Amino acid sequence: MELPLEPDNERERIQALKDSRLLDSDKEAVFDNLTSLIKQVFDVPVVAISLIDKNQQWFKSIQGLDISATSREVSFCGHVVYQGKPLVVTNAHEDPRFYDNPLVSEEPGIAFYAGVPIRYAYRGKTYHIGTICIIDRVPRSFSADELSTLKKFAFQLEALIEMRLPAMKFEQLTKQLTKDSIELMDVENSIRNLHSLSETDLLTDLPNRRYLNRLVKEGWFNDSRQKSICLMMLDLDNFKTVNDLQGHYAGDNVLKSIAFGLNSLLRINEDHICRLGGDEFVLVTYNQDEAGIEAVANKILQYFSEIPEKPVFKGVTFSIGGCVTSNRSHSLDDLLKQADEQLYKAKKDGKNCFVYEELD
Repeated sequence: MELPLEPDNERERIQALKDSRLLDSDKEAVFDNLTSLIKQVFDVPVVAISLIDKNQQWFKSIQGLDISATSREVSFCGHVVYQGKPLVVTNAHEDPRFYDNPLVSEEPGIAFYAGVPIRYAYRGKTYHIGTICIIDRVPRSFSADELSTLKKFAFQLEALIEMRLPAMKFEQLTKQLTKDSIELMDVENSIRNLHSLSETDLLTDLPNRRYLNRLVKEGWFNDSRQKSICLMMLDLDNFKTVNDLQGHYAGDNVLKSIAFGLNSLLRINEDHICRLGGDEFVLVTYNQDEAGIEAVANKILQYFSEIPEKPVFKGVTFSIGGCVTSNRSHSLDDLLKQADEQLYKAKKDGKNCFVYEELD
């Protein structure tokens, strides 16, 4: 049996795991719901979210087995954490690394395993703290599309973990609010801080989708002084290449630098930028004529095309699709859909360009 090795950053990785506050925590429905869904999608008997501690593998959520932990040395997931990349074992009985592993030769009789690492950001770096994995008791094949789907579930899990700590802080705050010693001003400040946190993207510090919803509702649908709205969808060109060649940590640094650059370009109280998710951003501006709209977009395109001295932006440009309307019958979803269609045209036209359309 091949034992899983420790990654070079093991000490810091363990600290990141502890910082996540997932270890030895109670069962949580949001994680159990995710593993239950994965079990249905892949039609497997066992699905688990595992956390790799110093000496053991601990399950935050598991479907199909009535256990809470195993030793790290027999874990398949320990190999995933060490490698920092997915592991697929189609037939463990014939795999020289695992055929004599007690989890294979005894209960639960693992024959097939597929696991993807879970990333967690801690003190400016990203660590693999565990995995999301599927298990079968009979050998089976696993296609590239299936692996891609499992990776997407891992990304969703990482987002849940990222949102979990602010939610826990909110719960702690509500408990504190019951104490008579808290002054009213402190309460109001805490609520404002929590509200701001809920509308902020944790990676880039830009406003998020929740803020965008409020911005458009209050600044467009509820404000008759605004005569028109322009919504632009900004998508990074070639960003997948950055992640594939340099890793997700480098990709995160690109997104942070992009966010800083966008903030430096936009006009205060006139242009509003949000991170929609992934490498997509949304810009909202009001009461702009055609020349004004094109000026905003061209300023962004020019800025990110003419800074080759910054290696973080090498090969990265923007494609921008937009829509403008003075008709308040169009919902935010309508505006986003139309801007996304124009973004697709910009990509098709060769990228690094701006395409937009006016809605009646």
